Amino acid sequence: MLLVLGCNLTGGGTANLPATQTALAYAVIQYSTSAGGSPTPTPIPPPGSRIAPSPTRTQTPAFTPTASSTVTQTATLSVVHIATPPGTSGTSRYITDPVSKDYAAQKRVPGGSDVYAGNRYERPFTAETMDYLSDVDLSRVELKLNPPWVYVTFQFAAARADGIGKTMYGAEFDTNRDGRGEYLVWGSSPAGANWTTDGVEVWKDSDYDVGGPHPQLSDAPWTGGNGYDRKIFIGGQGADPDLAWIRQIEGGTKVQLAFKYSAIGNAPQFLWNGLADLGVRNPAWFDYNDHFTQAEAGSPLPIQSDFYPLKALWGIDNTCHDAYGFTPTGMEPGLCQYYGTISGQLCWDINHDGTCDATELTTAPIAGDVISLGQGACPASGFKSTVTDSQGRYSFTDLTAGTYCLGFTHIPAPGFLINSNPMTVTLSPEETKVVNLSIPW
Repeated sequence: MLLVLGCNLTGGGTANLPATQTALAYAVIQYSTSAGGSPTPTPIPPPGSRIAPSPTRTQTPAFTPTASSTVTQTATLSVVHIATPPGTSGTSRYITDPVSKDYAAQKRVPGGSDVYAGNRYERPFTAETMDYLSDVDLSRVELKLNPPWVYVTFQFAAARADGIGKTMYGAEFDTNRDGRGEYLVWGSSPAGANWTTDGVEVWKDSDYDVGGPHPQLSDAPWTGGNGYDRKIFIGGQGADPDLAWIRQIEGGTKVQLAFKYSAIGNAPQFLWNGLADLGVRNPAWFDYNDHFTQAEAGSPLPIQSDFYPLKALWGIDNTCHDAYGFTPTGMEPGLCQYYGTISGQLCWDINHDGTCDATELTTAPIAGDVISLGQGACPASGFKSTVTDSQGRYSFTDLTAGTYCLGFTHIPAPGFLINSNPMTVTLSPEETKVVNLSIPW
């Protein structure tokens, strides 16, 4: 095989990824001060070791994962690429994430957006001085499977020249669905629109210790793991020199990764999340809330006065975990919240068949009646209520997956009351369920 330090090639197509509204709660990305693939080598901490940060330090030591003893980069070598990503359109899944841009002048993030104990970071700021890093501030991460390629697209508040070659954009893939990432694919912010392998890395956790004893939760200071420890691909070097690529799209307002589906074992089902990382960029320290205590990490929330401002864990933004290829139980660690809707119409059952048929929905709707919703199986009540409109329609939105009790109250005349026999309704993640209700004529 001929090896190359890196190259730029024009892709065979352009990505056209339309923005659509998400039903998910959050999103992710992470970044640091020196780019992945930097020519200045810094050794990876050996398995089981931990460099203990001081609570008073302002910055994590720079980490250069390309300096592994198993992959040697030499400026005189070059790689011959055979297959570049063709590009694709459309989106299979996407995650949205809170944006801190409107709070940057206050040197803080939106309340509830950063949950250190739960491995959720909204930290697009420098340490101590809290200077805003717009290219770390993720707003949306999209996933598109188009075998043999997988595409991950990152949208952020604004491009930043100082982030080129430094900010790492990536995604973790949890193929065991246990809250621990098995694969990390990421790359340093590219300078142009041509596909390049420069600064792109694919890592694997060979001993399943990412996340520590309690996945997603903080176990700091935990010294028993080595995070993502096996390098599969770095900057075009590996068994397949075409395994993973990165480029700018849409005039540099987004960054797109592309990698071969085989890089994550062609897993048909997985949890995934996105991240942008400028401040730490160390695969061996994942999950970061196991490596740093919160006192060491700092906080982007002034209300947490014991920890504010950011310290060792700065310049990072990540998302919740989305389910691909399966219906989540809701118990998966770090899972995004999926919202659904229960809606329908209330009508007179003129033909006494127990349902609202098409004619009855248009000619005999009932306006102004109270529709009630309880959490749990019937006879649960008291969760939400609404009133039918002029067409007899009602709707309950932003409902989490689960079981609900649906009923109504009809007052035909003063002093008279008709209560329905309530029914139990089960709502799946992201489901829109239509339930029409009828009153005997």
